[in-house]
Amino acid sequence: MPREVLFVKYYEKGSTDIAADQMAPALRARGVPSRSVGAAELRGVRGAALVFVKRADLLDLVRGRLAGCRLVIDVHDTVVFRRGVRWSRLYHGMIFRNRRALADFGRGRPTDVVIPHHWDERYAPHEAPMDRLRLCFLGDPRSAPFEEPLPGVELVFDDWFARARAFNAHLSIRRPGREALYKPNLKVATAAACRALLVTTRDESALEHLGPDYPFYTEPDRDSVIASIARAERLLGGAEWERALAILDGVRERTALPRITERYQELLARLG
Repeated sequence: MPREVLFVKYYEKGSTDIAADQMAPALRARGVPSRSVGAAELRGVRGAALVFVKRADLLDLVRGRLAGCRLVIDVHDTVVFRRGVRWSRLYHGMIFRNRRALADFGRGRPTDVVIPHHWDERYAPHEAPMDRLRLCFLGDPRSAPFEEPLPGVELVFDDWFARARAFNAHLSIRRPGREALYKPNLKVATAAACRALLVTTRDESALEHLGPDYPFYTEPDRDSVIASIARAERLLGGAEWERALAILDGVRERTALPRITERYQELLARLG
C-alpha cells in the first residue's frame, strides 16, 4: 500500500467534510497513515496516494505523477454537471458513488470502484413522536425540490444534525436526467441513520440501496409528491412503514463508517 493517504481539497464544504475530513481519521484508526489536506500542501509529497475530492488541477496531477504518487479522483456528483471525468487517463483509480456512474464513466480497471457515502455519525435516531407525520427536507436552499413550498414539509437548511431529531420522515426528490442518474446516496443514508422514513424518487442511488420494492417511492412531479406525502401520513406506523424502516436499517448497516472504511482499504490495497 502507499505509505500515506492524502485526501486533497480545494475548498471547504459538506462534501469535503464527509469525504475527506471524516475518512482520514477513520483510516488512521485502522493503522493507515492518512490526513486531509488543502491542495497547497502537496508540494514535496512523494509516494503517497492522493485522493482528490470532486476536482483536481492538472498541474497537481502532473506533479503527483512525477513524484511517484498514486492518483485517485472521488467523482462524487461532478458528473451531474459535466459530461465526464476530466483527465481520467491520469488517474490510477476512480471512486464513484453509485453503479450507474461507474458503468457510464469508469475505465474498466479494478481500481475504478463504487464506494457509497457513509452516513455522518453526528446524526442519531430521531426523537419525534409518532402521533403524526413530521416530514423534512434536509439540504441546501439551492437543492430544494420545488420553488413553492410543499404542504407539510419543513425545509431544514441549517443545523441539520440537531434539527433532524425532530422529524420521523425525510424527503428526497431527484430531478429526471443526470441528477436522477448520478446523484450520490447521501440522502438515503442520512434517513437510515436517523431511522426516519424516506419518501424518495426512483433515482439510481435510491434503487441501488432500497431495491425496486421499497414502498414509499414517488414520481418527481409536484402533484405526485404531494400524493405520496399524503399516503405516508395515512400509513404512519403501519406495516408498510415498518417494512420501509427494515429496508433502511439494512442501508444503515451497509453505509456505516466502519463498513465504508473497509471499502477504502480494499481500494488502497489494489492501488499498491
